[in-house]
Amino acid sequence: MYKYKDSKEIKLAIEKIEQLILTEKLKPNEALKPIDALSSELHVSQYALEKAFKIMEVSGLLKIKDQQVSITGKFFPNLLNPVSMAFIMDGGTPGQVFEARKFTECFSASVAAERRTEEQVDILKTVIDRMASPKDQHADKDFHFVISKMTGNKLLYYQTLSMVNLTDVFIDNAMQSFIKEYTFDVVFKIHHDIFDAIKKRDAHEAYHTMQKHFDLLEKFYE
Repeated sequence: MYKYKDSKEIKLAIEKIEQLILTEKLKPNEALKPIDALSSELHVSQYALEKAFKIMEVSGLLKIKDQQVSITGKFFPNLLNPVSMAFIMDGGTPGQVFEARKFTECFSASVAAERRTEEQVDILKTVIDRMASPKDQHADKDFHFVISKMTGNKLLYYQTLSMVNLTDVFIDNAMQSFIKEYTFDVVFKIHHDIFDAIKKRDAHEAYHTMQKHFDLLEKFYE
């Protein structure tokens, strides 16, 4: 398989742009700075940024038009990978998505509590702060993505991306339905409790608090 040269720097460039999005230093539909200025700000080469832009365009994070690079309207990659597509075509059900998400994300929360860095905690705190406003339609997804990334396990991260996208396929306005059923305060508190457990490095509490979160969600997957 063909690999870009300097792939580690390209990966670093992607991660730094993702962090700018997660911390809302870059907002949906906002244009990026000229590549020379961004290269200086992020301490990565222009070559790495150019390749990162192309990769992130394919995954749905960025859009490029007339050489202008800008953020799309959503953080998560707009993809249904081959496994997800096979799942749909083979008659996969919302209940199966729920089971897979619960197993994976409870485990991920416990691992995240053990492995997270202080920088990642700061990023997750920024996402939690965004969740304080019910108007932010993407903060909940970003919350789950950041936790999966804290595990340091790439497969868990990409599994989470796929499963969240599958949730959107099967359930319309999942977060809005969640809030309507339980009130915004309840939804915000359960996410904040997960954050607190991860921050304290309490793997047991992180697992069981995430489990409580999914227990509340189960009815929407029926």
